[in-house]
Amino acid sequence: MLGSLPFIMPIIDQKPVTKTQLGVGAAMLCVLFGGFFLFTNIILFQSVHFKTVRPLTIIECIYFMSQVITTVGYGDITPAKARGQVFVGFYVLGALTVIAMLISDITNHVVAMAQAYKERRYERNNPGWRDGRVRDLRSLIKPERPSPNQLIISLACFGVIDIIWVIFFSTYPGEGKTVFQAIYMSVITLSTVGLGYFTPVTEGGMIFGAFFMLFGTAALVSTIGNFTELMVKFNEYERFNEDCSSEAMELLKTVTKGKEEVTELQFLKFALLQMDSVPETTLQHIQEAFDNLKPTKGVLDIKTVRKSLGDETPRDVEAKDQ
Repeated sequence: MLGSLPFIMPIIDQKPVTKTQLGVGAAMLCVLFGGFFLFTNIILFQSVHFKTVRPLTIIECIYFMSQVITTVGYGDITPAKARGQVFVGFYVLGALTVIAMLISDITNHVVAMAQAYKERRYERNNPGWRDGRVRDLRSLIKPERPSPNQLIISLACFGVIDIIWVIFFSTYPGEGKTVFQAIYMSVITLSTVGLGYFTPVTEGGMIFGAFFMLFGTAALVSTIGNFTELMVKFNEYERFNEDCSSEAMELLKTVTKGKEEVTELQFLKFALLQMDSVPETTLQHIQEAFDNLKPTKGVLDIKTVRKSLGDETPRDVEAKDQ
């Protein structure tokens, strides 16, 4: 599943594969399968599950590597020798920086695709809904009331994963955990705290835990992120008052440089700054880039822009050579 990520990412991007993607993908495959080979053949491990010091089986390796990637770190399986401990320490750094980065990227892509699908579906059921969202000036200044829908969805996903975890470990033969112990274990694991008092003790439990660590921790991170975003938006919404209108007028005077008339460009700058869509420094850099092209009466020729971008047509190159 993880080894397929370098091949899935370019397909999701639907863009030409870059050298950076190739390098990161190759590094991830080396980290993943190199560690898999070493852990199952060379490096010795000790554990409460083992009778002797030995390399890991395939199932134990998947279980151990999932703990590394999700930072759960139960501590029930650890390297037995000093050299192995040093290697595993560096391996953890490589796994967190390379594998976790790719998982984060693909998660962001999936979220973006889901959001786009939801908007397309809403558009089919409510034709023309975008036309009804035309804003007036006051609605630009006043933030919208935040919706908790994203938080509710992420909570529901995490809740389903957590319930499945509890049901599995409280009923699977050989695990020997009560419902309350399974609840405690699920929270400690999916929150990546990993205290390690309750851990999987069967091969089936290890395989189940390995995959649900990945899904559960991702769902919890999404829930925490949505909760934080919702609280920030509610703070902005509740802090709005009539004084904000005065502050907006002061910003508009700054944009117009004290003049009593507002051009379309100045209104656009004002709206972007008021909505915090673009930092003021970015607008200043854009203005400086425009001025450096030496416009005539505030207007630029397309050829000047193309030349600045280094995107000259064959005709332009031929004319320059002549």
